[in-house]
Amino acid sequence: MNKHNHKNVKHIKEYIYLDNIEVNSILAQFEDGIPKVIEEIKQSTETNAVETAHKMSNGVSGGVNFGAKGEFNFNGEYEANNSDTNSEMYQEAISTVYHDYAVNIMTKELDDVNLLKTTTKQPEGAFVQLTSSFNIIDPMIISSNIGDEMVSFLLSFNTNNDDLSNAKEGFNLITNFGKLLNNLFPNSILLSTNNALTIAEKDNFRMNESQLKSLVLANRKITILGKIESIISENDLNSDLISEGLLNNPVALTTLMPKFSFFLLSSFGLIKKDDRLVKPIAIYFE
Repeated sequence: MNKHNHKNVKHIKEYIYLDNIEVNSILAQFEDGIPKVIEEIKQSTETNAVETAHKMSNGVSGGVNFGAKGEFNFNGEYEANNSDTNSEMYQEAISTVYHDYAVNIMTKELDDVNLLKTTTKQPEGAFVQLTSSFNIIDPMIISSNIGDEMVSFLLSFNTNNDDLSNAKEGFNLITNFGKLLNNLFPNSILLSTNNALTIAEKDNFRMNESQLKSLVLANRKITILGKIESIISENDLNSDLISEGLLNNPVALTTLMPKFSFFLLSSFGLIKKDDRLVKPIAIYFE
């Protein structure tokens, strides 16, 4: 008989992205934000510290002394080194717990004051928690040139030379598109979801490039907790980017490349009018 109570089963979140600075900034603006996180983690730390100390007290002690009968025991240096290692690992674990648990506190604080929305149809500056199917675009991976030799190998079982030539042109087109995206969105990964595009800083991901590739095949829904920075308008997707009026307006010229960036994304069906551009705070599966 299964003794586990299924009502107590928790959903374990798989965090793949976390902006710790944003999390702490938001918590700092709530009276019970950071203090509540610290108190919760402190209680957990003190409990675990007692358990750790108890376990360590059962460790080996004494000096490395050889007796007349060849008996020996270890000195305290081993215990001290082991203690230092455990302490470093313990502090690292507590730091991770703090940041992950802080997201829960932040989400609750925002929700309690009705600042957290679950749909994209929100104004600029709104906090949103969006759960959706997704497409992930890593410009760095797309821009990787696999070369003609690799393309030839991939298509080595196809004896049609015309198909081989077309395939090479197709791969070159994809590579050039990736290079352009990489220049327009440096150090970023794009996530396309329902009515939104999330531009995430690559350094905040908890996955390397190889692991990120696996997400291309994922069918799970992703949850993005973030803030709406802007809304795509019809004018932002105008193909007539370089007009006479724009060329005569130096200030307007500063919007040329940003607008071109989103015009390019719209051309490939990644965004459309009224889509929201989201700056992520946390991204996870559950």
